[in-house]
Amino acid sequence: LPSLTTVYDVIYENLIKGSHNVLILEYDNDANFFLEPKEAFSNLLLTEGSQKRDVINESTFAIVASRIGSKDQGIIAGKLSSLVNANFGKPPHTIIIPGKLHFTEYDAIKTFAKCLDEPLDNSSKIQKISQQMILKYIPKARMALEEVRRLFKDDKAMQPVIENARLYLDDAEKFQNQGREELAVLSIGYAEGLIDALCLSKGIDPWTQSL
Repeated sequence: LPSLTTVYDVIYENLIKGSHNVLILEYDNDANFFLEPKEAFSNLLLTEGSQKRDVINESTFAIVASRIGSKDQGIIAGKLSSLVNANFGKPPHTIIIPGKLHFTEYDAIKTFAKCLDEPLDNSSKIQKISQQMILKYIPKARMALEEVRRLFKDDKAMQPVIENARLYLDDAEKFQNQGREELAVLSIGYAEGLIDALCLSKGIDPWTQSL
């Protein structure tokens, strides 16, 4: 069976693309075992706690389809915060975590499912890992650069290096705005390399000032 991290990663990749996710929950009739949707949601939320990519949270919209094809089939949809209190009945269960919703899909959910909340587009809130890194590290790098400016304010020989670090950070923001996240991350790395080199020459760690 795939690990929870693998399932989480696949959900992340699909939502980035706007695709839907179908999770067929474990079911063993001979052993009288089935995985409850609530337990599956709990496991995904625990995985989010360790991964911290904001892929799965209590506002994530999901659909639980139970016993499809039988006379007592049921389809319940809503945010995880609502679904954890729902009664899904007997197995088997399938969870759908939708990505980008077409208006016809939105209408279909409203028509065929018992909706505890309005259907939501889960893909709209997902950020690429590279984008998350950029938003996190550019401000830290700029704070570290300001600390370097202060430390080397009287050292004219180091000013070109400091200026190059600033230009790399400017490039990172430019690439970010152009949607070229990989180049933005690369530019941040170059800037941080220059900042580190300057500080190592004096045995100083500017990052402690920027955290």
